[in-house]
Amino acid sequence: MNKAYIVLLGIIFIPALLIVLNDNGINSNIEDNIEFKKKLSQYGLFQGKLSDLTPIAEAEQLEVSSALFTDYAEKQRILLLPQGGKMVALGSGLPDFPDGTIMAKTFFYVDTVRKPGAGKRIIETRLLIKHKSQWNAATYRWNERQDDAFLLTRGDTVAVTFWDEKRRNRKTAYKIPSRADCIACHRQGSGLFPIGPKLRNLNVQIDRGDKRVNQLDYLRQRGKLELKSLAAIDKMTDYKALSTPLDQRARAYLDINCAHCHSPGGIGGITQLDLRYETPVNETGILFKQAKIAGRITISGELHMPKIGTTVPHDEGIRLILDYIEQLDKKK
Repeated sequence: MNKAYIVLLGIIFIPALLIVLNDNGINSNIEDNIEFKKKLSQYGLFQGKLSDLTPIAEAEQLEVSSALFTDYAEKQRILLLPQGGKMVALGSGLPDFPDGTIMAKTFFYVDTVRKPGAGKRIIETRLLIKHKSQWNAATYRWNERQDDAFLLTRGDTVAVTFWDEKRRNRKTAYKIPSRADCIACHRQGSGLFPIGPKLRNLNVQIDRGDKRVNQLDYLRQRGKLELKSLAAIDKMTDYKALSTPLDQRARAYLDINCAHCHSPGGIGGITQLDLRYETPVNETGILFKQAKIAGRITISGELHMPKIGTTVPHDEGIRLILDYIEQLDKKK
């Protein structure tokens, strides 16, 4: 695709997004109904040395089939339900979480290329807490000693050096999101919601002890999930699984990286794209906006998509979507 054409597409497409943004670039008129603690350690989510990220016995470590891309950072996902509380399945999408639920996602880098066994550098932990039927979001930056993380309100930037999936050494100014940034991605209509823990994305095999088990069945047996039929839950594809059909991988990638904005109720909904995995392809808008999608994901700088959460392009993800669009073109 001609570079000038790509840039032109970006210039045409960007005004639609700006309609819903304020002077800071984000529509953030959702107020928290809790007061976040100043330090991550005050939540008691981990036991032992905090930087070991060992969850307490009451918490569950979640695995997903397809993960949001964030500058090649690795992530740990922790779910802590209130005592006696459980998630209730509502089809294959997000379950209903009880009040008092805490979700923690920690972002870190591990230098296994130059210094095998050297440990990890933890950058941030993001919290979602449900209180009185409302989700509240906050970010915590880890200090240099890696012994705690501290509440941020305006976001921050951290210089990091890391190795990507092709073992290339890279550097970037990693951006920890502000509260407004959190709201932009997690907003659906007038409220905030989790993005990743849809049941179809949690419907994977995991290792627990010396057994390989289905994660949803494991959560059900642990009394953490009310689920009548595991067979009724769809499965979302792992977009990195090369043995899986290209269209399924691309749709999974678009779902986890784009659909939180480009769906009904999201801040990108005005673009008439509905990139949710469960939406039939002829209803997504993909078939009519292929060139615009290609343009937005390949542009670097202020016009690239997604606008929040990345500072370096996801080369493998871009290639996946471009291959998918090429496949669609051939079917016309």
